[in-house]
Amino acid sequence: MSAGSNAANSNVEPERAEVQRMMRRLAGFAGGLGLDESATRRIVRQVATDMPSRMEDERLVEARLRLVAAAMA
Repeated sequence: MSAGSNAANSNVEPERAEVQRMMRRLAGFAGGLGLDESATRRIVRQVATDMPSRMEDERLVEARLRLVAAAMA
């Protein structure tokens, strides 16, 4: 592998890890709202993309707000 592909892979892995961490923390909340895993994952990925420099707690608050909005739609 070239140095460029290693750098690209290192950028992907933390994002995946962050999404997995958020999914674990939000699973019960989302389930209580009646949202399935795929809808939850889509919202969590979007929050991670929209708020890359924010603290995890800030992203979790935003994800919860978006999950509530999705459940009400």
